[in-house]
Amino acid sequence: MDLRTAKRIFLTAKEAQGVTKSTYRTYSSEITKFFDYLVERNIFDVAEITADVIREFLNSLKAKGLRNITIHRHWAEIKNIILFLYREDYISKNPIKNVKPPKAEQKKMRTFTGQEISKLLNSFDKSDFFGMRNYCIMATFFSTGIRKMELLNLRTADLNITNDLLRIEFGKGNKERYVPIGKTLRRIFMQYLKMREEYLGDETCQYLFPSRAKRKMTNSGVDIMFQKLKKELKLTGEKVSSHTWRHTFAKNYLLNGGDVFSLQKIMGHADLDTTRNYLSLNTEEIKLQHARYNPLDNKDWLY
Repeated sequence: MDLRTAKRIFLTAKEAQGVTKSTYRTYSSEITKFFDYLVERNIFDVAEITADVIREFLNSLKAKGLRNITIHRHWAEIKNIILFLYREDYISKNPIKNVKPPKAEQKKMRTFTGQEISKLLNSFDKSDFFGMRNYCIMATFFSTGIRKMELLNLRTADLNITNDLLRIEFGKGNKERYVPIGKTLRRIFMQYLKMREEYLGDETCQYLFPSRAKRKMTNSGVDIMFQKLKKELKLTGEKVSSHTWRHTFAKNYLLNGGDVFSLQKIMGHADLDTTRNYLSLNTEEIKLQHARYNPLDNKDWLY
């Protein structure tokens, strides 16, 4: 089968699976990049793809200066493509079977410190609607660990104050889940909803966090808010974003005694391995956990 036909069939199959637009774009970009490399090597049929060719492609990425963690991601996407062709009988052998991915360096997850958390949550004028809105957004990130796009897609109908739940209708992979909000965030939401009603007046907006135009907030709107906070509060470090809140929520959930299984459900992870990434603790955090839970100190052994 020629590469052009294979690409069309693969992308059609992914579209039929109902993958998100973002995931579809990733697949399209990856298969285009890989197949363009094959054409440069005068390979025009998927049957000609070998383990050596795949290794050479990965080496070409390394030669461009890409980090192992990025090359590992490319390997995973190529594996997805190859396995599809193999399982659908478009190729008779699985050439990626014995191709080992590069060892991906463990990227340390940036989390907000206790001082940074206090600065962020106390930086808003809650007497102003947008100050209250932004404060509520920060509190929601910290209390629930939801993703930025999940927050932007929240509608007022998704907030169940009575049962203290947020409905995430379209999480990653278009999977619905319910996330508890807790008593503090519940109180914040009740204050925010009153101010939201006054701000909208006779106008309506189905989204929980309206923009200044009284429509859905944009992705860039949230990013700009974090950029301003980083500058105004003089926060240092590579990442000051909604995803930093997600990491901060997860780590603090575990440090406060939460279990990794409930955390997986709350964060909407498809597998436990992703959740385990948040188990990385520094020395002081390990000492704190040891003081709380080590068996010799936490029971009267009559010694």
